[in-house]
Amino acid sequence: MAEVIRPRVLIVDDDPLNRSLLRRVLGTNYSVIEAESGSRALALVASDDPDVVLLDVMMPGMSGYEVCRRIKARPDEPLLPVILLTALDGQDDRNEGLAAGADDFLSKPFDRRELLLRTRAFVHLRRNELLVRDQVRQLAELQALKDDLVSLMVHDMRNPLTGLLANLDMLAEELPKDPVQAQQDAVEALDLAHRLRTLLDEVLQVRMLEEGELRLQLERVRLADVSREAAETLQGEARARQIELSVSAAGDPVAPVDRKLARRCVENLIANALKYSRAGDRVEVNVLADSRGARIDVSDRGPGVPEESKKTVFERFGSVEGRRDSRRGFGLGLYLVSLALAAHGGSAAVLDRPGGGSVFQLIFPISQSQAA
Repeated sequence: MAEVIRPRVLIVDDDPLNRSLLRRVLGTNYSVIEAESGSRALALVASDDPDVVLLDVMMPGMSGYEVCRRIKARPDEPLLPVILLTALDGQDDRNEGLAAGADDFLSKPFDRRELLLRTRAFVHLRRNELLVRDQVRQLAELQALKDDLVSLMVHDMRNPLTGLLANLDMLAEELPKDPVQAQQDAVEALDLAHRLRTLLDEVLQVRMLEEGELRLQLERVRLADVSREAAETLQGEARARQIELSVSAAGDPVAPVDRKLARRCVENLIANALKYSRAGDRVEVNVLADSRGARIDVSDRGPGVPEESKKTVFERFGSVEGRRDSRRGFGLGLYLVSLALAAHGGSAAVLDRPGGGSVFQLIFPISQSQAA
């Protein structure tokens, strides 16, 4: 069970007897910290983050009014209630306290019940303030994630959509003139339309995996077959980029996987490797048995993943860009890989490839019990 953190009350008074009395009254319900001077009080406010300050007005050196004024002048800090403890009853004294930013007053000698009630009320107010601030922060993060998702979709869909429209325009012009060329344009347009649908499917799959709503259709599958199917879908892009794409298998590892989702993971890693490879490079897909299960490695000779990015590259909207590489991209595809492997009970990782480049690893459990 998590430890309950008691609210903290800072008592500021130069008289040790007054501090002792306040500590006895409040110590049952609150964590009490004490300061004998204004300067010490300000230091404790900065270091201990109290929930309420009980502040004596008449102190040598820095007065309670000045301490209150400095507490309230802190920029971008949440509400910190200050209750002034004073034997001064004049209206001018109260006005000075209000001008300094005091939230309430207690007259000496104080009533113990009133002290507890007022302290409890301001602790509640302070905790509500912190709760609201935390909720606002979470809403801002959600808004940022939504904005990133919109940017991702626009970024990833603009190119295939532009190509689709261009092919359709050419198709309309060439259909009556050159049927053969028109047929080729139609095929390219169809491929681009499939890419758009795949991107939309990926966004939906990520959402369903996050919510635990995507039911895996597990079947015992040869991962070499899955890898070859994934590579086949990207051979055209590899040839267009003049990159060699190969698949090899050591043994014939079989694992209970969702075939479509596993193939999508391998496709994402191959597409990522092609994106960061140069003409003449080679992207290798290797399937092998591992002490942890069945493993698929996708290796490239690209710029590699900086050490500081290895832990975040599979996070939502993470990217493999580092200071060495100015190219920009979003990591929804790698995030999908991470979610899919977690759903299978496996894992995904990225390692440095000897001689330069990266190795993206997928580990699938080889039994149903491991996956569960």
